[in-house]
Amino acid sequence: MLLDNLSDLFQRGLEYAWDCEHLLLKHLPKMSESATAQDLKHSLDVHTVETKGHVYRLEQVFTRLDRAPAAEKSEPIRILVEESEKMIAHLDRSPLMDASLIFSANQIEHYEIGLYGSLIAFARTLGLEEVASLLDEILGEEKTADQTLTRIAEGSINRAASNVHNTPPFAII
Repeated sequence: MLLDNLSDLFQRGLEYAWDCEHLLLKHLPKMSESATAQDLKHSLDVHTVETKGHVYRLEQVFTRLDRAPAAEKSEPIRILVEESEKMIAHLDRSPLMDASLIFSANQIEHYEIGLYGSLIAFARTLGLEEVASLLDEILGEEKTADQTLTRIAEGSINRAASNVHNTPPFAII
């Protein structure tokens, strides 16, 4: 897709969001199955349900714009998911696995937060307030997911992961 104007960039961003959410519908359940901590598993399951809502909202956006999503792929999210899958494949189910899942999920959430923040700004500039509102609902859920994951990591997971394989603490010099 060539970009001639902000509307074209907005369309491309929406297609990235579409690809991202569909990819995560496949990946989040794998992450949940790999989690050992129940609060992490629950958080990932809740976000899977929210992601289904994100797809529904994006369908509403495309309908309001009288457009259909094209096959534009979001390479950044594909790389993040691929790295997450590598960690899942190479780590034992342990607190270290949980820490790596949160590490991956936070990176994914930050990508989505940046993506949706930009899309909202584009929508408002283009006078698409209803679309911006739908996208803002998604952004709010992405931010909450990121905060929840961080709270879980800081609450117990990171400390438990530091004891896996006798991980020595870093010395402060």
